[in-house]
Amino acid sequence: MLSELEEDVLEAIILGKRRVDQIAEFCGIPEFTVNEIVKRLIEKGYISEELFPTVKAYKDLRWIDRTHLPAFYGENFRRFFKAILDIIIILIILFLIKNALI
Repeated sequence: MLSELEEDVLEAIILGKRRVDQIAEFCGIPEFTVNEIVKRLIEKGYISEELFPTVKAYKDLRWIDRTHLPAFYGENFRRFFKAILDIIIILIILFLIKNALI
């Protein structure tokens, strides 16, 4: 389980921040803290020595990467897109009802 600060640092790395000063600025925490969190994330297997996220990082944070199909991420991914589709359908129906009443 990751702490909130570990998740923030990992998200910064996933978003492309590769230097400690960039990560610190992005997360709003001191560089010393970022260094310690990066060491822990490497030990836990979430990032490589070059500060690139591993498959474990994407899977545990439920982020989508380019190398895996959506089925890799399981049911939560499908539920998310189903919810988005349901919202779009409801909005279309409301739009059609509104235009029919005018």
